[in-house]
Amino acid sequence: MYEHVLSPFRIGRVELRNRVVRTSQGTGLAAGQQVSDELVEFLVARAKGGVALAFADIGQIHWSSPGMIDLSSDRCLPGLRRLTEASHAHGMHLFQQVWHGGPTQLAWDSSAPWAASHVPDPGLGMLPVPMTQAMIDELTGCFVAASVRAMEGGIDGIELHAGHGYLFSSFLSPATNLRTDRYGGSAENRSRFLFEVLRKIRAAVGPDYPVGVRVSPDGPADQTTTEDLVELTGRLERSGLIDFLDVSLGSHYGRDLLMGGGHEPPGYQLPSSEKITRQTALPTIVAGRFHTLEQADRVVASGAADLVSMVRATLAEPELVVKSADGRTGEVRPCIACLQSCAGGLNTRARAMCAVNPAAGRELTHGDALIPVAPRSLRVVVVGGGPAGMEAARAAAIAGHRVTLLEAADQLGGQLRLAPRPELHALADFYAGELARRGVDVRLGVHASAEDVARPRPDAVLVATGTTPRRDGFQTLRPALPLPGLAEVRAHTGWDVLRGTAELGPTVLLLDEIGHYESVDVARRLVDEGHRVLQVSRFALVAANLEMRWEMVGAPLLARLMRGDFTFFPRSVLRGLEAPGRAEIAPHEAPWRAHTVDFDDLVLMSGGVPDRVLVDSLKGVAPVLRVIGDANSPRRLEVAFVEGRQSVDALTPEWSPPLARYGWSGSAT
Repeated sequence: MYEHVLSPFRIGRVELRNRVVRTSQGTGLAAGQQVSDELVEFLVARAKGGVALAFADIGQIHWSSPGMIDLSSDRCLPGLRRLTEASHAHGMHLFQQVWHGGPTQLAWDSSAPWAASHVPDPGLGMLPVPMTQAMIDELTGCFVAASVRAMEGGIDGIELHAGHGYLFSSFLSPATNLRTDRYGGSAENRSRFLFEVLRKIRAAVGPDYPVGVRVSPDGPADQTTTEDLVELTGRLERSGLIDFLDVSLGSHYGRDLLMGGGHEPPGYQLPSSEKITRQTALPTIVAGRFHTLEQADRVVASGAADLVSMVRATLAEPELVVKSADGRTGEVRPCIACLQSCAGGLNTRARAMCAVNPAAGRELTHGDALIPVAPRSLRVVVVGGGPAGMEAARAAAIAGHRVTLLEAADQLGGQLRLAPRPELHALADFYAGELARRGVDVRLGVHASAEDVARPRPDAVLVATGTTPRRDGFQTLRPALPLPGLAEVRAHTGWDVLRGTAELGPTVLLLDEIGHYESVDVARRLVDEGHRVLQVSRFALVAANLEMRWEMVGAPLLARLMRGDFTFFPRSVLRGLEAPGRAEIAPHEAPWRAHTVDFDDLVLMSGGVPDRVLVDSLKGVAPVLRVIGDANSPRRLEVAFVEGRQSVDALTPEWSPPLARYGWSGSAT
């Protein structure tokens, strides 16, 4: 199986054991812009898991564009050497992306961004300084110096990023390059800066050191297109300056294309990428939400690319390659393409974690290998088979405890089973398999009572009974209850819609207090079923509460809703309801502009309340009683899994919470 993707491959002098690559992710795990213990262990986990080639976090070359690893001084060398040695020890090669963000980045001193012309990037929105010849010369020298440092640090090859709207991309695009000097106008002139830098780098690192370029069509037709990059790639190949080509898609003008969420199918970039990759004899890398080795194998077999990037898939499952090659695909923890903690983590806390893998980015504290075998096997009862309960049962079983899990439904997964997305069902199936492999006694269809929990005479009980959707019409901006007139109209919850138990009329009024995936899932189901949907939300945008930049996922999700009969009332509240179906809606900032709408049914998405009915009756049942997951407080998916993983540490009466419960530690070198 997988004979194509598991076959070796060579980029210049670098021999790769297979065709699976982790292109530069930007983990944020570097400390003080230097290689940290966390970054080393993060990449080592993927090396042990079979990845052939990884790119380290983006490398800063100059103060005008902050990066994650500072390559602008020799201070980086000890850390790079430690990182490459650790990767090589487990058979993985390491390349370094050498980068300048151009118009997308504010300089360290908050001075204006550097770019080709006075054209602001839609992400940063600040007018950049058109680079003078002196600035171009300065950055050229910095690119060369950073590349030499990477080589001296043991890095096996380097990559210049010439896509995604960054510095070189701002020169390449005819829409953002308005120059009239020798760096503007024709395609050859717009690529002059890139070629000048490549020539200087090649002269500095020698003919045998692998050098590559990452390119991407911007998205809009009036910017850098696929056809432009075919022409550019041909000139790069004929120049002999590069050894490989890494093809992506999108820029901040098409941010949803950069890192496709669950709304995009696996391989969504291929229709664009292979128009470029099939026109060159250079070794090629493609990306695009590939999450199984089978998908990657098909890409290589088709000739669309030589190597396949699997970044998020190996974030969720570091051992994806090894497990798949061994025929253990059922043991591969699936990526759900949610972007909540990878892209979202970078956006909210400057660190990329994983919503479904509590050890990702926490390898020093949360890896399975760090779960010690308990000196005494305890009888542990977990009540609830949602994310927190499943992970708690799995971790406790790894520790050697005798675990019983009681779940009221006829299958594991909790809220994962409510979502209409197959990736979430696959995640629940993965956990069901994991618990079976770990020997957990799973009992389905058990609406647990205190007697059920006490029957095994447990030493510890973990309550993960989840949450119950609110039906009281709670609104965060108008917390006083009850919602006037609620008892006079037909009301349902979002869960009723997702379960298919709500009988709804033509027009549905949707009250959204969540602003996350669940809200979109409900709205989309209603739209797809042909309902007219009137969505009232305290948020200014549909799915505004998603962790990543709204344009990455929120925008394309809204575009799909707008294809149906969908109306959105931003930053608004329900002032009152009247029978049989009339609502007064008012903008929060302009209550004097209240107006009424007619509807048939009301769907409430007011969040949930912890289901703790069982907890009080369990006092005294076991020496240890802990409440975890949404039963503790409804939060995000990542937190549920992390709390489930950490609960194994709390199975003794002597345990006390650490000061930095969700934190990390490590030193920089």
